[in-house]
Amino acid sequence: MEPVNVTCNICNSDNYTELFPAGKAQVHRIVQCNVCSLIYANPQTDNVGAVEQDYHTTAGETVDVDEVLKDFTPENHQYLKKQFLQLNDYQKIIDFVEKENKGTFLEVGSYAGIFLNEAKKRGWDVVGIEPLEIPALYSERLGVRVIREYFENAPIEPDSLDVIVATHVIEHVSDPSAFIEKAYRSLKKGGKLIMETPTYDSLSFKLLQGRERSVRCNGHIYFFTLKTLAGIVEKNGFEVLKQEKVGRTLTLGRLFYNFGVITGKKEFFSNLSSGLGLSKFVIRLNTNDMQRIYCEKK
Repeated sequence: MEPVNVTCNICNSDNYTELFPAGKAQVHRIVQCNVCSLIYANPQTDNVGAVEQDYHTTAGETVDVDEVLKDFTPENHQYLKKQFLQLNDYQKIIDFVEKENKGTFLEVGSYAGIFLNEAKKRGWDVVGIEPLEIPALYSERLGVRVIREYFENAPIEPDSLDVIVATHVIEHVSDPSAFIEKAYRSLKKGGKLIMETPTYDSLSFKLLQGRERSVRCNGHIYFFTLKTLAGIVEKNGFEVLKQEKVGRTLTLGRLFYNFGVITGKKEFFSNLSSGLGLSKFVIRLNTNDMQRIYCEKK
């Protein structure tokens, strides 16, 4: 896809200041709106399927599920391991939406359904949005229903959902306002939208600027602060109930990978991590570089 110039996704202004030219932080040029302060890539390129594209299968293809899933294990796939590692990090979301009469709980970007399986154990009717076929098959083995579409195209009835969760999704989508507007239409009155994404009013961003690990991810095209994330959900009708900066569970190997991203020496840190066997060690870390927002449809 050819690069496309875009206006600010919150206020529609085309008045911006360049923060990082293309190639400085990542493949895109990064700018900041002079009206509402949203940081975003401009121009933008097609960003669909940034995570493990090899997990697609051909539409209509008959697959041997046992054979396909044989090697899809946490030991072989870092992102699947990450879902298990970070399960406790996300239990607080299920606690927040807990109620006596459970309803329908949808996760956008549900991958292998590990988080949704926990919500299912708590009595929710769960459904995942996951276009990648192999993780979707894994989810179904857990009893998690999956819609194999991107959220923007998914056939969801208006006013039909009680909870929508999207962790580390909104920074990837080409039109965050349209994404949030669809979430609003899909939720019942009183329904909850919970999103998590990196935050750029963090000390790490102030210190590292274009070397900050989340800015350096080529798949990230929107970069929210607490203020701009609240602004975009309120623009689309939601009331913000709570915002917080959150940490995460990760292996020391992943932490060293992040050091490699920041320093531009991924091979060095990868080899060091491998040599020391750091992927066996798990830590919990909070550098206040991620945020979670809890919203309600009034």
